[in-house]
Amino acid sequence: MSIRRLWTLFPAGLLLASIGLHFVTIVLYTRMPTSFAAFTTFPIWVWGSVGLLASCTAFLFFRARFSMLVTCIWTFTIFFMADEAKALGRFSAPTIEKGPAGTHHESPVLRVITLNCALRTDPYEAVKDYHPDVIFLQEVPHAYILKRLIDQLYQGQGDYRYDRRRSCGIIVRGKIKSSLLVPQYRSQLVTVETSSGRHLELLNVHLQQAATNLRLWKRSCWHQHSNNRRQRLVELHYALETLKQKTAFPRLPAIVAGDFNASANDPVYELLRPEFTDAFSTVGTGWGNTYHRSLPLLRIDCIYSSDKLIPLRSRAIKLPLSDHRMVVADYIFR
Repeated sequence: MSIRRLWTLFPAGLLLASIGLHFVTIVLYTRMPTSFAAFTTFPIWVWGSVGLLASCTAFLFFRARFSMLVTCIWTFTIFFMADEAKALGRFSAPTIEKGPAGTHHESPVLRVITLNCALRTDPYEAVKDYHPDVIFLQEVPHAYILKRLIDQLYQGQGDYRYDRRRSCGIIVRGKIKSSLLVPQYRSQLVTVETSSGRHLELLNVHLQQAATNLRLWKRSCWHQHSNNRRQRLVELHYALETLKQKTAFPRLPAIVAGDFNASANDPVYELLRPEFTDAFSTVGTGWGNTYHRSLPLLRIDCIYSSDKLIPLRSRAIKLPLSDHRMVVADYIFR
């Protein structure tokens, strides 16, 4: 076949590749099979960008038939399926501001923060302007950091639990009534009485570190991502079973928060969705991805609440040192 003939077929090949990628993407992101975890670990707009590049090239350089149709198909797919699009579409919704959370229709607001300190961020400098009532921390190097944080934030009217081996901690404005470490995994569970007299169950999670192998042309990469996803599913399932068996949940409201090490479309969150609501997915505003700080492509830090809490606002906030962005969410009790 001549080069001229190949050149005339090139735009059609681009469109066929784009449509083929669209079909594969829709099937895999709808079904989320564990064996294809290496493909679906990316946000859907990553593959959408590849498909759009192909269709736009076919239009701009060749004016190929149906290229605009393929471009529109990809655009609508990204708009309706990308996790980031929901929050960006709430540009007129109320957002988290510095200062005390205040009240909402005369009901006190509970402000919750989750932050992976990454062993470098000073939690006080990160959270002081937001006056949180509950703080979930991961990768905290020393207990004295939590003690100092309580004194600075609550003037001694707070409480904390720290697990040195797992480097995680929970801080509350109020009193911790009981605590429990989830065996084998980096999760901790506490029952608290807030300063307003409300009781809460808090589950702080730091799931299995994500697989970072992106050599999709190698079989070992696909095996690593599949096994990694299975491990996180086991971890969170075990932690949630501990919450249900060892605490007063669902009689008491509960919050599950922390570093899930999984993008927002990961099946691990399906374990939470029957009974818990993701604050950012429901009411979040702005760019919600939390990792990496400088170029946040993945939303792996989340705050989920049971139905006895109503999310009002949520936002991811960039910090100067941590490689994770901080997530803040406001609630009222139902």
